[in-house]
Amino acid sequence: MIIGIDARSLIEPNLTGVGHYTKAMLRQLFLLDQQNQYKLFLNSFKKMSTEVLTEFENLPNVRIYRFNYPSKLLNLSLSFLGRPKLDMLVGGCDLFWLPNLGFYSISSGCKTVITVHDLSFERLPWAYSAKRQLWHKVINPPFKLKLTDKIIAVSKNTKKDLVNLYHLPSGKIEVIYPGVSLRQGKIRKDLPEKYILYLGTLEPRKNIESIIKAFEKLNRPEYSLVIAGSKGWLYQPIYRLAKKSKLKDQIKFVNYVKEEEKFFLYKKASLFIWPSFYEGFGLPPLEAMKAGCPVIAASDSSLPEVLNSGVMLVDPYNLEEIAKAMELILDNQRLKEDLTAKASEIVKKYDWQTSAKQLLEVFNRL
Repeated sequence: MIIGIDARSLIEPNLTGVGHYTKAMLRQLFLLDQQNQYKLFLNSFKKMSTEVLTEFENLPNVRIYRFNYPSKLLNLSLSFLGRPKLDMLVGGCDLFWLPNLGFYSISSGCKTVITVHDLSFERLPWAYSAKRQLWHKVINPPFKLKLTDKIIAVSKNTKKDLVNLYHLPSGKIEVIYPGVSLRQGKIRKDLPEKYILYLGTLEPRKNIESIIKAFEKLNRPEYSLVIAGSKGWLYQPIYRLAKKSKLKDQIKFVNYVKEEEKFFLYKKASLFIWPSFYEGFGLPPLEAMKAGCPVIAASDSSLPEVLNSGVMLVDPYNLEEIAKAMELILDNQRLKEDLTAKASEIVKKYDWQTSAKQLLEVFNRL
């Protein structure tokens, strides 16, 4: 079987969440499967970052196809003209896998599999810019997903949203949890001795302003609050709130964190906090759990399902509850040890080899 893959998420020098998901899944998929032939589709009008792709270039059953169409023009053509067909650009395929909802058009004779990470844009439209909301309207997920042959949901919660919001048949949707991987690498020298950590995009959906306010209520001068991650939409109010805070000298911002820096960033933290309003899966808290850091997470969307009893769950809208949870973990060594022991067992469930094996089974059944 010839399988096409939309690998456009791999061309950026700093990978996003979808890029990391795609890279990790492909790495295991190509280790497991030498029978099928794979064709990777890439496109960028700018110079592409090829560092991520070097490990795939010399595999006998993998071919990489690079194109240089202006992305906006390509997306408009795919959306409104249904051209070009991505499978035909790479010389024809039996099946095409899209690791994320996006702009695409596939020939009617080629089967399609799409991974859906979350429907936060449906659940929390206020958390997205007008431009991003328009982007989703143009993509038209309900229409695209009704036509696809199989949908991969990254959690049962995402599957439930797909069924409830888009009225898709349950049997069309397969739940395949992503894996969690961390490698020990560099230790950052610019970190405080004791700190509470948030790591993720700085955007409204992540509820970072509540972290700052709860940290103020905690009022522990021996601890700093480290807010790490790239700037997203409406990051400015987060910076303004931190600057006005009475504890502003204890709040530190760290920009984009490299993969090799993550392990020790989590490991050295006294606790990791993730009171997000909505998540399709929730990778950062799982990474923190894998590194042995106690976690506080929101008690909504997919997080209770994915994180289970390995974290302390809180109402993301309740500042008192968030601050109290911080205090409990920081002051109770036994609770810390209990959470990290449970967490170390729970994260074993999230293995990339298992994920890739399940995805390959879906491919082979179609």
